[in-house]
Amino acid sequence: MRLRKTIRLNGTDYQIDSEKIVRLASRLEPKGIDKYWTKIQGRRFPPKQIVSELLGVPLVDFTTMDASRILSAVGLQVQSANDKPEPARTQSETLLPEYFRAHGLTDIEVEPAIENSNNRPDYRLRADGTEVLLEVEDFSAKPEDLRVRGGTYNPYGPVRETISAARRKFKDMEEHCCCLVLQNQEKLRIGLNWQIVIGAMLSDLGPPLSASTITGKGEISKTEHFAQGDGGTTEHMAIAPENTIVSAIIVVERYAIGEKRFRLFVHEREQELGRELSVGECLQSVEQSAGTERELSLNQIRVRVHENPYARVPLDRRLFRGPFDERYGVVEDPNRWGQIYAGRGVAEFERQSAAAKLLSRS
Repeated sequence: MRLRKTIRLNGTDYQIDSEKIVRLASRLEPKGIDKYWTKIQGRRFPPKQIVSELLGVPLVDFTTMDASRILSAVGLQVQSANDKPEPARTQSETLLPEYFRAHGLTDIEVEPAIENSNNRPDYRLRADGTEVLLEVEDFSAKPEDLRVRGGTYNPYGPVRETISAARRKFKDMEEHCCCLVLQNQEKLRIGLNWQIVIGAMLSDLGPPLSASTITGKGEISKTEHFAQGDGGTTEHMAIAPENTIVSAIIVVERYAIGEKRFRLFVHEREQELGRELSVGECLQSVEQSAGTERELSLNQIRVRVHENPYARVPLDRRLFRGPFDERYGVVEDPNRWGQIYAGRGVAEFERQSAAAKLLSRS
């Protein structure tokens, strides 16, 4: 698959193309390999040789790490001389570039070097005259996650741990807009709905969040209690805002619009008949839905943005406004939270009925 990316080296932006790199390599004679190499059409090349020829930049003006970053942006692996490949990226790091491509976001740097920092975020995105640093975390399942456990469970804990790790990663980047990107397709016990994400974020900011089941909005409470497995409780008192560096938490996911439309169709059909559909009727409905807008396999890559109200550098609201994107933040007054943006795809589906709105959030 052909990949085109915009990368930056020494303050200059370059457009690179995976097919152009393949054509370039076909004309080159590989130089001697010291430690690192990349394989193109079965031949091994030093990464710096390819990047130097591609960009017309002298070898002494950039590092092997720069070359590795540039080549990996278009899918080329850089390996060491002992043939051990670099670690594979997580599912979320794969899903996020898919979102970038689907929404025409092309000015992307992979693992960019940040001035005055020894850490490198996963991505730097430039769009609409603004810049965002993105650190990606995927909740991958382990064998112990499938075991049945007794007692109650604190849903905020794993998300809070991830936020704390992101704060440490971004600690020298406080002048930038820094966002944590989350995905969970495997760990069933970790929820990433907006109430949990904002509640976990606010545990480091001040009063935690409790959601109203009537209004669908959240209210900040004075304290938070949750039960432990031993029957005890833990209380988080309101504290002064600390987490000012994480501008927003972004959940990247697939919005199952086909399945939601199908479930709405079944609901409305059952309301019309005054009874539940039989198994045979459901199977027939699935077959009839194939190739229509309610085909079960239809989905849209999207993000949900959860704003940090205390961020030193807020995330620009012009970003992440796709047709199925959503954004959550402060509404009405500083103590109430809820949806502040819904893309037209989400809004059109939810406008159909109260049932559609419930299905949209499930």
